Amino acid sequence: MVRREIRLGVAFVSVVAVIAVAFIPVVIAVGQEASPGRVLPDTVQKGEIVEVTVNFTAPADNFSPVGLTDLAPDGWNVTVDKTWCTPNAEFVNATENKAEIMWYGQPGVGFDNGTTFTALYKVTVPDDASLGIYAFSGFVEYYVGPEGPYLENITSDSQTEVVAGGIGVWWIVGIAVGIAIIVVAVLLVRRRGT
Repeated sequence: MVRREIRLGVAFVSVVAVIAVAFIPVVIAVGQEASPGRVLPDTVQKGEIVEVTVNFTAPADNFSPVGLTDLAPDGWNVTVDKTWCTPNAEFVNATENKAEIMWYGQPGVGFDNGTTFTALYKVTVPDDASLGIYAFSGFVEYYVGPEGPYLENITSDSQTEVVAGGIGVWWIVGIAVGIAIIVVAVLLVRRRGT
């Protein structure tokens, strides 16, 4: 009975050791991160077109394929171009408020450890957007050689605020009153001169 328990204990330890050795490369790869971070303006105005950038770095050699998906607030329109990204993206797609960007790199090689990526897209704030705070959310999905996919949420800036801007009604009224005063003054000076 004791021998049987010892054999079961040895078998259990052996199985755990094999599993641990088999998954060590995955754990190491998971510990390496691309650390994507978004950069947004703190405030935007209705009708404004603003640039959104997401920066990240290849955490290992053979970093490929790499895909980014970022969502602007509902109702905000996104545009994207391959040449706006560094390195230039191989695939881009903009559907309403969603930007999708993909890089492959050299076939069989991908990108080297430390390669920096900048994804840029533009978003148009609707003319009828309500004032307030709006959220962005997205992720980067990638492979390191045959391992993956790894998924990392985009961090850093995740909100922007729509604020009242431009020339308000009171500015227009003030300018009109100022022009009226100048016109009256010019007319009075002309009248006195004649």
